[in-house]
Amino acid sequence: MRVQENRGEFDPGDPYDAMCENFRIQVAEMASKAQRIAISRDMPPERQLSAFMAGVLTGMIGVCFVSIRDEGREVMMEGIKQAMPFARQQAEDIIREALPSEEQS
Repeated sequence: MRVQENRGEFDPGDPYDAMCENFRIQVAEMASKAQRIAISRDMPPERQLSAFMAGVLTGMIGVCFVSIRDEGREVMMEGIKQAMPFARQQAEDIIREALPSEEQS
């Protein structure tokens, strides 16, 4: 199982691209909502981020695992590992486009 890489420009009419964007937005909204929960606000920022990472990763891996046969778990984990550089680049590109740069200020 692999994340599709180097697919070209984002196409909101493509079902794959649309669902990727939908999941990305849901995760971002989940993090934003967590900031408004008292128990989260009472934790130091590094603990907030750690809790977010632990919950999101455990949930994602759990959903993947229940969607495949047990014998595919190692292949799934390898696919997740291989997807990390691509996911990082995507996130950095989105952040760069969304946030004003120092040059634009």
